[in-house]
Amino acid sequence: MNNKFEKNKLDLAYQRQLCYLNIVLLLGTIGLLSFIGTFIWKRDFLFYGVVISISVTLISIFWHYKIDNNLKNISNEIKNLSPPKHLKSRFRKYL
Repeated sequence: MNNKFEKNKLDLAYQRQLCYLNIVLLLGTIGLLSFIGTFIWKRDFLFYGVVISISVTLISIFWHYKIDNNLKNISNEIKNLSPPKHLKSRFRKYL
């Protein structure tokens, strides 16, 4: 029963990291769109648009790699969970 709770906890952590990943991808997209918008509409503020876009994009890339590593770690932890004892005897030939 403890493995089931552990797996559920890891599944929830995985879902939370996926939500974070969606936010980071959205932030990166906004960074690129802000650069394009600055380039098209306000050429006077092109330098500020480039600086803001690069900073937002770098932050997005950093968080994307961090979240991706967290997702891989959680996935490996789920794979390494041992099956419950009542399933070990039943499915011994598959383990």
